Amino acid sequence: MKIAGKTDIGMVRETNQDAFRIAVLADGIGYALVCDGMGGVKGGDEASASAKRIITSIVRESIKEDMTDDELHDLLLRAIFEANRYIYTQSQQNPALTGMGTTALVAIITPKCAYIGHVGDSRLYQLHAGQFYQVTRDHSRVQELIDMGQITPEEARLRPDRNIITRAVGIASDVDVDLLDLQLSHGDRLLLCTDGLSGLCSNREMSEILSSHPIEEVTEQLIAAANRRGGYDNITVVVIEN
Repeated sequence: MKIAGKTDIGMVRETNQDAFRIAVLADGIGYALVCDGMGGVKGGDEASASAKRIITSIVRESIKEDMTDDELHDLLLRAIFEANRYIYTQSQQNPALTGMGTTALVAIITPKCAYIGHVGDSRLYQLHAGQFYQVTRDHSRVQELIDMGQITPEEARLRPDRNIITRAVGIASDVDVDLLDLQLSHGDRLLLCTDGLSGLCSNREMSEILSSHPIEEVTEQLIAAANRRGGYDNITVVVIEN
């Protein structure tokens, strides 16, 4: 298993409120996390950094060999719930952090399956047998409009409200987490990213870059592509090759 990650401030923002973490844990189990903070400069930084620290710590301390599917699901939920509790409590106690929150996309990867916990609009894609798929479903205002048939995915990328999310870690005392199990084959590649990439680059362009470069180069190439299109947001990319 190979894992590479990179984050970039982009071409417009003065700070980078994204955060990511990658690691290979016991017996070749991969771990990846991507967060996109929100709630002002200080709040966004604090929320994404706290989620990164807490979720990673809980997964590292608790991961064991031969965990069942249910045990891995429970681990993902516990880690995200604890991050939510901490961030929400901090936002209630510190007026400078009121309203802060973050997306969270967490993956625990074994050779045959990726176990995913997902909140917000950071995305997971899979490249399998030459086909590129969006695995996660955005928790966002425009996704709700897409689901109702009122707009197309292409139209969603151009809307001014495309960055409004309907779920985030830390904005309320409870959080609803999507859990996904993704079957993997040898040679599959996974792409985790914030909307600084997916909001600017098409699926076709991301697929072409993901399939045509070593993963150590893919992160640079994807970030460069988003910056060529304006780099209006922070850009974070993690790539995993099974």
